[in-house]
Amino acid sequence: MTPVSIPAPTEEAIAFYKSGNILWVIHQLLTLLLPLAIVLSGISKKMLSFSHFLGKNKCLTFLLFFIFYSLVIAIFSFPLTFYEGFIRLQHYGVSNQSFSRWLTHYLISFFLTTLVSFIVFVILYFLIAKSPKRWWLYMGLLAFPLLLFLQVIYPIYVSPLFNKFGPMKNKVLERQILTLADKAGIENGPVFEVNKSADTKMMNAYVCGIGSTKRIVLWDTIIDGLTPKELLFVMGHEMGHYVLNHMWWGIGTDAALIFLTLFLIHLFSKPFFKYGSSWMGFNELKNFASLPLIMFLYAFFSLLFLPIESRLSQMKEHDADRFGLEITHYNQEAGSAFLKLTKSNLGYPYPGKFFMLFRTGHPSIGSRIEFFNTYHPYCENKPSKYQKYFKDHIQFPSHDKME
Repeated sequence: MTPVSIPAPTEEAIAFYKSGNILWVIHQLLTLLLPLAIVLSGISKKMLSFSHFLGKNKCLTFLLFFIFYSLVIAIFSFPLTFYEGFIRLQHYGVSNQSFSRWLTHYLISFFLTTLVSFIVFVILYFLIAKSPKRWWLYMGLLAFPLLLFLQVIYPIYVSPLFNKFGPMKNKVLERQILTLADKAGIENGPVFEVNKSADTKMMNAYVCGIGSTKRIVLWDTIIDGLTPKELLFVMGHEMGHYVLNHMWWGIGTDAALIFLTLFLIHLFSKPFFKYGSSWMGFNELKNFASLPLIMFLYAFFSLLFLPIESRLSQMKEHDADRFGLEITHYNQEAGSAFLKLTKSNLGYPYPGKFFMLFRTGHPSIGSRIEFFNTYHPYCENKPSKYQKYFKDHIQFPSHDKME
């Protein structure tokens, strides 16, 4: 096997990386400071009073207040969202979207996010009103089933709103993917091809869903951009996530961090009421005007926990890389695939500590290619870590026989 060399990043990739760090900081500041300003200035209380004037009853008051608050956040955030999601990607040549298509996707996403958030906050305020001292406990216990529910419905009802999901056109490659899936113990999972080339030049693939919602999904960009061997390694990696139960670990980790965050919101909201109630215009969390305060505290603690989430995610990605190598033995193809992914996604091979701590859940591209170049126990008559998951009676084509 010839080791895959890791090239230096292009000037365009460097600019994309550095500007991305700056935009990330701006985005976080906006996420923190905007709700904080709304609540401390008393604007939140005034919006609630106006909502009560229009709505009269409690339910309609909260609905109107939530809509007003969501619109204010969206209006102030839109310039940055538009630049990040449309102008910047067009400038760097990684987006194919027309403005009308981007705007349509933005509006769909805004509506769905607002709807789900509204339902969550209705439950939250109900629990706060019923149990002011233990609401965080009950809401925290609901986090896991809520996250699981979203995981089930997202691939079936949400993803198809943005792109067309259809059968895979290359039937030979589809059979090879299904053979690989059978060897990994993933049975009866349909393969979908998504027309992401209508939006982007970036590449991606994944395995998602639970039970009857289980599916193997490939963007058409990755099908067109990689060789069959390269693509099969990528699918082996994605199947590793599924077989190693990374989805369940991810939901469990997220639920645990949400639980802890809610408890911290319960504790740290008290100083705001003690020292800032005269500015805010209310002194209880059950007051609907506390919504921006909850959003600020949630964003703040989520930011503090981000390095933990990043590190756990990077560990899972490394395990999936190992799984992909062990099930395919395609080391060189894994490295060459990641070179192509780096080029199409404007990746930066060795990002700094800030990026690795806060901005990515994946190991650096350079370290992954180094791993592909050096990890091959099957060539050294050594045991493979994940061999126990593979169905040995299913013969996947060997490296030299694969066409």
